[in-house]
Amino acid sequence: MRDGIPWPACNIWICSPGCAGDILVKADKMTMANSLELRVPFLDPEVFKVASRLPYREKINGQPTKRTTKYALRKALEPIVPAHVLHRTKLGFPVPIRHWFVDGLLHDWAREMLSTTQAGHLIDVPAVGRMLTEHAAGASDHSRRLWTVLIFMLWHAIFVEQSVRPQIQEPHYPVQL
Repeated sequence: MRDGIPWPACNIWICSPGCAGDILVKADKMTMANSLELRVPFLDPEVFKVASRLPYREKINGQPTKRTTKYALRKALEPIVPAHVLHRTKLGFPVPIRHWFVDGLLHDWAREMLSTTQAGHLIDVPAVGRMLTEHAAGASDHSRRLWTVLIFMLWHAIFVEQSVRPQIQEPHYPVQL
């Protein structure tokens, strides 16, 4: 059982075209857009056959609040891979917004959004400004909150205020396609 769902049912859902296909399509689009080739070794038929036969406790180990995924794989790699790599949290496709809010274009854009927004009746703009200042000073990491609020403000500027008109340009490729 996994969270009240029988493990075989979870396995079927994870392997379904809707779930797996969506993840693979996203990964393919993200990598190909950046001229990268993505390999998915866990989808190799032989690896998949072995993994599908493992009992649940060897795939996911631990309590509901602190589970270790890919448990058998991590145990097998312990002699080879450093512990800080084996036990770090999943990264996905991280975007360095934390750094961009400090000294990059995102910081300047955020200041501009704060000074021009008409969403002050919905958002405490001075509080967001303080968050940006704290973040830029390194006192706190407010990157996720800032991103969420600023994207809402951008949405508000486009669709409610109609003060921003997105400029969609044709993509520029370094080579002729």
